[in-house]
Amino acid sequence: MTDSRRHHLSFIVPAALALAALSLGGCAQTHSRIAVVRVSELEANWPKFQNYYNQLQANYQAISQSKVSPAEKRKALAQFQDEEKRWNDEVTNDVRTAVTDIAKQRNYQIVVTKEGTAYGGDDITPDVMKALHIPEPSPSPK
Repeated sequence: MTDSRRHHLSFIVPAALALAALSLGGCAQTHSRIAVVRVSELEANWPKFQNYYNQLQANYQAISQSKVSPAEKRKALAQFQDEEKRWNDEVTNDVRTAVTDIAKQRNYQIVVTKEGTAYGGDDITPDVMKALHIPEPSPSPK
């Protein structure tokens, strides 16, 4: 997975997770109050994310390599940015909704990304993947 792919969700998802955590302030404590989500696993296995990412990459390449006038290129880049924002918002909202629902059901007060956490927290990544209909990753051959 490329760094630019991680870049998209790396900025968006932590904000979504923090927002979900803030909305869960009064939950009862029966276990760890902190959950983690492995964003890199969502990115690597979510066909919707991968399809959007690949389409954005193809669109950007087509624009940058096109032989149109600079004005037309600027217009195409503006449309590209609108499309990228729309798709980022859609993916972020999907993750935010899944995380918020799971956090409420399980009484978590805070949900953070595993990538930004040294240790601790209950890993709810499999539950988020299930909620987003992300197929289970195939085990690596040994």
